[in-house]
Amino acid sequence: MRFVADFIGALREAGLPVSPAESLDALNAIKLMGLEQRQTSKTVLALTLVKRQADRETYDELFDLYFGQNDKASDNDELNDELNKNPIDEKNSATTESANQTSSQNSDNGQSQNLDSKQGNASSTLGQALGNGSDMSVEIVQAATAENLASIVLFTQKNYFAYKIMQRLGDAELSAEIRAESNDPATKKLQRQLTQARAQLQEHVKDYVEQQYMLFARNKGQKYRVEHLQQAKLGQLEHADYKLMQSLVYRAARKLASQHSRRRLTRKRGQLDVRKTIAANAAFDGALFHTRWKATRVERPKVVAICDVSGSVSRVSRFLLMFLYSLQDVMPKVKSYVFASQMVDVSELFEQEKIEIALEEIMQRWAGMPTDYGKALEGLQSQALANIDKRTTVIMLGDARNNKGDGRIDIWENVYRKSKRVLWLNPERQSLWDTGDSIMSEYSPWCGSVETCRSLKDIERIFSRILKYS
Repeated sequence: MRFVADFIGALREAGLPVSPAESLDALNAIKLMGLEQRQTSKTVLALTLVKRQADRETYDELFDLYFGQNDKASDNDELNDELNKNPIDEKNSATTESANQTSSQNSDNGQSQNLDSKQGNASSTLGQALGNGSDMSVEIVQAATAENLASIVLFTQKNYFAYKIMQRLGDAELSAEIRAESNDPATKKLQRQLTQARAQLQEHVKDYVEQQYMLFARNKGQKYRVEHLQQAKLGQLEHADYKLMQSLVYRAARKLASQHSRRRLTRKRGQLDVRKTIAANAAFDGALFHTRWKATRVERPKVVAICDVSGSVSRVSRFLLMFLYSLQDVMPKVKSYVFASQMVDVSELFEQEKIEIALEEIMQRWAGMPTDYGKALEGLQSQALANIDKRTTVIMLGDARNNKGDGRIDIWENVYRKSKRVLWLNPERQSLWDTGDSIMSEYSPWCGSVETCRSLKDIERIFSRILKYS
């Protein structure tokens, strides 16, 4: 059942959640039903492998691509024979059905025609196989498996794998035979016929590689791109990556929100509450019929977010604010301020507009201006300091580069003393702190924590901790 297992692997690569139990159900169902009726097989596999209606379109596309359009009974008989012989091997991308499809293509293009034996016999093994009109489908599949075609990731690797498969089939020996000098008319005719047969074989190999790439690699490439963006420095993202990054931000925020959406109440585990336990059992003459446990509630935090939107810091601020406002279910008490030199309350803007529209307006109106932390903190003092209390978590995102001006450390000290916690997120690596016009060390004593925040993973980690310990 290797080819069915490979198909299941392709579904997983495409993002369908297929469990081991569902895989076994699908394999057992195909064993019972067979593959004589293609539409029936498609329905049976869909019933066992597809749980979400949204995944049905992807399933249909991959099924048609994987099993091809060949419904001949002879092909299906060969597939059913393979069901009883091949073990499950999800690491191999080669399939009997793919071989049958390649075989059909070979027949359509006339490769099965024998070379004129009267004109001489080929000396190379591959040349003899082509000369005899042998079906090379199985050999192509075996060569692809040996070259680990399933590991293909990038479209630029297709020519490489096609070349390696041809070499494994014996193309080097065949090419030497074709290029050999000869004055014999029969040999020259044979060389022309071998050249044509080799060209057809190359096309079939390329078609097979393309098919396998479409099945297994296109989603791998997307997966690697997602992993790269999660780790990439937000300050260096290209504008073309913003749309995908926004979806990743929402996904990460939803994951955190689902983890912290309800207040946690610890019951019947953790630390015993002795006082409540004794009180609950006072009527039973000291016998402990009922136990009481200390409960821990995680309250929703009150947050003041202050974001530097000057220069490259503005890109990090964009995604931090997007992440923050995607957590409205668990962090509804958020006040947001942005600054370059002037401190601006943008909380109302986020309430009135969608996140993307609000962010675009912020970046157009206030981003990119010269930085003045002293003036900005004076604005924070007049607008927000009175509302900061011991329930407030203050988050500052900035590089602390103040163009040699007065940083008004005294105001930041007041913020620290009035709040529950102060967290400073710096988008620069730590080795750059206090270089040039950076005054990070002057603000650091008045922060509960100072951390590097350069990627989506950093943002997710930081907010997970805020929600956990608030």
